[in-house]
Amino acid sequence: MSNTSLWLNLAVFISSLAGFICLALASDRQGEFLLHRAPRKQERRIFRLIGWPFLAVAWLLCWQGWGWSIGTVAWLGWLTMAGAGLTFYLPWWPWQEKKPVRAKPTPVAKAAPKAAGIGNTESASRMSTRSLVLASSLLAIPAAFVIYLTQQGPQPVFGNNALQSQIGPWSFALAETNDQAPISGPTGAHRKAFQIRFCQACDPHIRRAYLQVSKPEPMPTPRQAFNSTRWTRSVEIAIPPNSEVEHQLWLTVEAKNGEIYHQAFDFHQVSPVTAAFIEQMP
Repeated sequence: MSNTSLWLNLAVFISSLAGFICLALASDRQGEFLLHRAPRKQERRIFRLIGWPFLAVAWLLCWQGWGWSIGTVAWLGWLTMAGAGLTFYLPWWPWQEKKPVRAKPTPVAKAAPKAAGIGNTESASRMSTRSLVLASSLLAIPAAFVIYLTQQGPQPVFGNNALQSQIGPWSFALAETNDQAPISGPTGAHRKAFQIRFCQACDPHIRRAYLQVSKPEPMPTPRQAFNSTRWTRSVEIAIPPNSEVEHQLWLTVEAKNGEIYHQAFDFHQVSPVTAAFIEQMP
């Protein structure tokens, strides 16, 4: 298994940006701005045929990576990032055509004229400062994004502490989201978050996966189901007040053919802090 979150985000962003560039080339104003001429009818059709599929590919990547609900939100977010980046970048397009400067009428001087060149120098200085600020702001967006991605680090399921095991015919990695003790939720019950990731060949055969304390009778509640159907799945389970370490952590996997598999794990294997928390519970 490899950490694909970084490359997935980059692929979605690049696909979105490529789609918007193609659609810009197919438009009247931006197409003439970028090509220095009006795009021909056949060129517009080709750019549209290329641009829209790029946006569709970006959505498919999000859907595959995060599911349709979270994936759609992520797709809209990346479309916004790509569209805003392109909008801010177009005025700085280095190969844009320079338009002739129209001569301004000479104003009537009411006071003593300034020395020649001083006004032009100040105006050029203001333009240079504004250009520097805008260019820095534009470069700060992708720079902040790269810093954010580098600080995220690998997901817990890719860490050395992740439990590598197999349930039924499918291999998986199971890990706690963080090494902190269960926290108290809005209802007062303590909760703990976990992640699981099945092999890529396993995902198409799995309908749903569940995690809970104690053996499920007969099925776990929907609140304890992992929130995705592919790749890294997350869940936040409740720690009942009467829990004991001997109750174990139970994983249930429902296959698309209707088969159901159960497997129990010792808390110390998956989450030592949760085991210590349960042992200290009154």
